[in-house]
Amino acid sequence: MFLLLKLLLVPGLIALVTLAGRRFGPRVGGWLNALPLVAGPALFFLALEQGNVFVARAAEATLPGLAAVAAFTVIYSWTAVTRRWWLCVLVGWTGFGVLTIALQAVPWTATSGLALALTAFGVARFLLPRLPEAPPPARAPAWDLPLRMASAVALVLAVTGLATRLGPRLAGAITPFPIATTILLAFTHAQQGASAAVGFLRAFLPAMWSFVLFCFVLAVGVVGLGRDPAFLLALALSLAAQGVVWLGLEAAASRETARRGPRGARRSA
Repeated sequence: MFLLLKLLLVPGLIALVTLAGRRFGPRVGGWLNALPLVAGPALFFLALEQGNVFVARAAEATLPGLAAVAAFTVIYSWTAVTRRWWLCVLVGWTGFGVLTIALQAVPWTATSGLALALTAFGVARFLLPRLPEAPPPARAPAWDLPLRMASAVALVLAVTGLATRLGPRLAGAITPFPIATTILLAFTHAQQGASAAVGFLRAFLPAMWSFVLFCFVLAVGVVGLGRDPAFLLALALSLAAQGVVWLGLEAAASRETARRGPRGARRSA
């Protein structure tokens, strides 16, 4: 049953975010991608298979590991200015891996990990390159969505299969491996260009604060509250935070449209 969930849940979520991004643009896609599409199910699978104590320690280790996700986005975005998507993925993954290993040398707590992750995502957004507004996306080929879903299945099976053999600390460290982010970001970059990829990240980074909150609730609450109540509380608070972030993104977009004047408003419509 666990295998069936892994085969269906994550690619299904990837499909929904992909379709929403096509319909409403990379800003919506980036915002939705910050939901716990892969790491959330991965932590739940670990709770089912390894128990609450294991997943609490894994979630605690995930928090500082999220700083490596922020680094991945900055590295990818600057590489995308002059390089193709596949090289951006390789360079970004390398940066993620190096920083993840370095972070393991520090004895993080849930509180210090929370502070690091929130700071990392806040700073990363200001480090993204300034690029022109992306043109409207072209129609995606028929093979695009199945390939995204297949890529998600392959990556989530590899990461969760490895995680259960590493213990909670290392399992938590690799849980935030940017599976969904890589798939959605690389496809956006390949099909719509670097500007669209950076636009995706501008919405993704502040929205990741909600995922940080999700992991923190699990780290401090899953043992005392129990698995199901803790996951439900974490998801509820994460969704509430997502709503607040969306209001902020909408307000910022309105200010930017007003600043550009009527021409900018017509282009954004």
